[in-house]
Amino acid sequence: MKEFDLLDPSHIIFALICIGIIIFLPRLFVGKSDVSKNILISAIIGLMLINHGMDFYKEGYLVHWKLGLPLHLCDFSSASIILHLITKKRAFFLFAFFAGFSGAGMAIITPDSTYAFPDIHYIRHMIGHAMILLGVTYAMIVDGQRPYIKDVHRVLFVLSIFLVVIYIINHLLGPPANYWYVAEKPPGLNVTSLMRDEPYHMIDIYLLAVFVCYLIYLPYFIQDKVKQK
Repeated sequence: MKEFDLLDPSHIIFALICIGIIIFLPRLFVGKSDVSKNILISAIIGLMLINHGMDFYKEGYLVHWKLGLPLHLCDFSSASIILHLITKKRAFFLFAFFAGFSGAGMAIITPDSTYAFPDIHYIRHMIGHAMILLGVTYAMIVDGQRPYIKDVHRVLFVLSIFLVVIYIINHLLGPPANYWYVAEKPPGLNVTSLMRDEPYHMIDIYLLAVFVCYLIYLPYFIQDKVKQK
């Protein structure tokens, strides 16, 4: 099996297909029947759960149980968007919006994968994270959800609390647990390669997360300013 390469054409094409599905598929369900919408929602949730199950098997069963717990940021994003799709509660959408676009978006562009397409774990990684963002864009396009500037502050506050909790959990579990990558940088070529070594990388990651959350909100900020004129 070919080792993963960030610039491999197969990865670029697969990532573009995922992004296309995330952006355009929900538009096909605007104004459709509830039955059609529920089929898409069930497919999104089902694929996310399959990804989590395969991830637990790969990391938690084949390697070490400490690696398979659903404690990564994308696990939180996945749970949040599932809860939103079921309950339609806005708070779950907001968390999935900011944590999903920053976490799952990065996971699609720079996947934590040893091998490239057509490795099954590469495929399920890409599809699983794409489903998180598909759930978010579905909520935006079909349900009409959107964030406001005050929501950025609130989500960052919640993420900061979760970060402290996850740090404590990692400490209690001990190696090889590395949830939210607080102990070590994620493997492979990704944005953390440009950051300082552990443990100072977490300061850089946190500052980047704050910047990205406000950057994600920027289109809405510009849109609101234009409408006010």
